[in-house]
Amino acid sequence: MTTTSFLLFMLLVKHAIADLALQSRFNNPEYGDKKNLTDKKLWLHSLDHAGLTVLVSLFFVGLFPALLVGLVDFVLHAGIDYTKRIYTLKKKLGYKHAKFWRIQSIDQIAHYSCYFIYALILI
Repeated sequence: MTTTSFLLFMLLVKHAIADLALQSRFNNPEYGDKKNLTDKKLWLHSLDHAGLTVLVSLFFVGLFPALLVGLVDFVLHAGIDYTKRIYTLKKKLGYKHAKFWRIQSIDQIAHYSCYFIYALILI
């Protein structure tokens, strides 16, 4: 396994942890629903991703590149999630709609594509 592919794998593991295990902390209505740019859930969830991206990246590169890619991940993750949420609200798509899951797939592909690019740039 190359260093680049190992970094990519670790970023995917990080994504699963942040998107599944950690995001559930923000299910309380006080955090909002990612439908407004002022909703804390969007920013806290993106901060989880950014912090874990920095942590993973530190095993492969120095502090400055790790912080930089963490910042980029924060912005891109928030943008991808916000766009998906606004689209699903506009189209009135919920978990029971097949199209919701196609949009969810596109969302995940967008996140994975970011990690692929991070791995190529960092290593």
